[in-house]
Amino acid sequence: MFGFINNMNSNNKPFRRETIRFVPSNSLKRGIPPPPEIEAKTVSLFSQPFLDTYNQCYKDIVVVNLKPQGPLGDLVRLVKFPPLSEFKQPGPCSPLKQCGYALMSLGTCSAGCGCDLMVVDEVPTLISYLVSNGYIVDTSITKMFYQSEIKFDTNLGNKLICFITYNG
Repeated sequence: MFGFINNMNSNNKPFRRETIRFVPSNSLKRGIPPPPEIEAKTVSLFSQPFLDTYNQCYKDIVVVNLKPQGPLGDLVRLVKFPPLSEFKQPGPCSPLKQCGYALMSLGTCSAGCGCDLMVVDEVPTLISYLVSNGYIVDTSITKMFYQSEIKFDTNLGNKLICFITYNG
């Protein structure tokens, strides 16, 4: 279904055929995303608290829900999320993500490990990069979720930044 939705367009371009691999549900582990098989045309950007174990500090990094199509996909890395606190433990009703897709910084950093992840202070630069590279910030979907009572991964402290769509 995602392949169909992601390939819908009004430009009368031919649809790209994608193969979807189904993973048996008993082979998936809670908190671990399935292997990236499809790059999505529309993705959501979130801020997420992150424990930088090298510099011993907390940062709000920028993460995406799926690996995106286009040049932004080159900036995405699968990252392990260290527990934020010894008191916050995963459970059957509140699973904690152990890994996910984080964006790499557009700037350079030489202070050590962990500084290469994009922090929320870089979002204005990220938006400029996205617009320059064929992405559209989908304000209608973003507004819909801001006005909705649905919140994403609230047990992690995630906050929705926006939805983007690749039109390249």
